[in-house]
Amino acid sequence: MKTNLLFICLLFSLSSLGQTTSLSTDLDEDGQKDKVVLKTESDFGYKIVYSLSSQKGKSYESQVVTLGGQTNELSLKNKVVILTSTYMRGVNTFKFRYDKVLKQLKVIGYDNEQFGNAVNDGSGTGSYNLSTGAVEATWNSYNEKKQTLITLPTIRKKLPIRNYTVSDFSDKLIEKLDAAVTNN
Repeated sequence: MKTNLLFICLLFSLSSLGQTTSLSTDLDEDGQKDKVVLKTESDFGYKIVYSLSSQKGKSYESQVVTLGGQTNELSLKNKVVILTSTYMRGVNTFKFRYDKVLKQLKVIGYDNEQFGNAVNDGSGTGSYNLSTGAVEATWNSYNEKKQTLITLPTIRKKLPIRNYTVSDFSDKLIEKLDAAVTNN
């Protein structure tokens, strides 16, 4: 029993190796580096914390998020901070960009990929561009009678443009974003 528990603990500690939990880059284009950190709050929770040099290091943070995956990783692409949250049967990707008007990091995108169950029932992808309001999603359903996976009609819709900042980032917001791409 102790050996099994030790093995499980080792697996969890190894799963966090290689995860990027902080970034240092010039987000607000003032020529000085800003910092974004993924801060572990509990075994199943984290916060996004960032500070901007243009605001004399003033710190902003999200609420504690518990809807993360087994691994949560930060990356950067074209001045966009990307949080990738991977769990057993899916991946959530959140995109944040500095907004010059709000003077904060703003949530600009959400992508969701689900792998479904053993026969891929419930698998598919969804994407929500919060800057344009564009939503597109394609989901699959398993037909028991035909024993085949059926691709459901693609969901395409336009939602109002939303201004959510990192301070708004929470389990409740993740549920809203997920509902937008799953048509709930």
